[in-house]
Amino acid sequence: MESLGWLTESTVMPKKHKAIEGVGAASILDLKAQLYRTQEEARNSTAADAASSEFRRAKKRSGPADPLGAKNSGVDARAHKDKLELKAVKDGTACYSALEKKAELYEKLSRGELPDEEDQEKYCVDFFQKSFHQVSERRQPETATASEHVEQENESVDSMPNPKPMGLGRTGTTVDQDEHKRFVREVHDEVSQARQKASTMKHRRQEQESARREKLRQAFLKKRLDKLMAEKQASSASDDQPVS
Repeated sequence: MESLGWLTESTVMPKKHKAIEGVGAASILDLKAQLYRTQEEARNSTAADAASSEFRRAKKRSGPADPLGAKNSGVDARAHKDKLELKAVKDGTACYSALEKKAELYEKLSRGELPDEEDQEKYCVDFFQKSFHQVSERRQPETATASEHVEQENESVDSMPNPKPMGLGRTGTTVDQDEHKRFVREVHDEVSQARQKASTMKHRRQEQESARREKLRQAFLKKRLDKLMAEKQASSASDDQPVS
């Protein structure tokens, strides 16, 4: 008779095991194997469901929620550039850089460093118009003095014959137009002379630079030749010495 544990120490009398048909040691192993297979299938199905749900969630997250809300990559770059330009204008950085560019250009013009091609000249100031205004401002006091003198003569004399005949279609502004043209020609001549002077100075500087380079080249060649001659003399002297 098998030991039944605590039953042996109690007042309950032990009983024999009832034999169940079809249940034994082999059937218990089959039952455990079936239980293990069922657990593995449940675990695999759970993992597959989790992976599919994660894939659907990632796919849903990757797509844009609003097709019209997608932005072009260049829009952000242009917006950032506009912000930087606006900040530069507010801070005065753009004005400062423009003033530096003008100062550098004026220094080049004062030194006579003008480009050779006319189409490559890009000035920040219209020098022709500026020179014309300066000449006009200088001549304005003379014109005002002459007009005052004419008014005084008109007051003293009631009627004076006009020596210059006025034809049909001509008005009193003809004299002003002729003087304006004369001013323009004078300013143009002054600008041409300044350009010619600047070109001459530039050519002279180029000649001086070429002469300096040629002088340096000649000095280098002479130094190199002297070094080679010294090496040749040293080698010949070593060859002439008797071998001990």
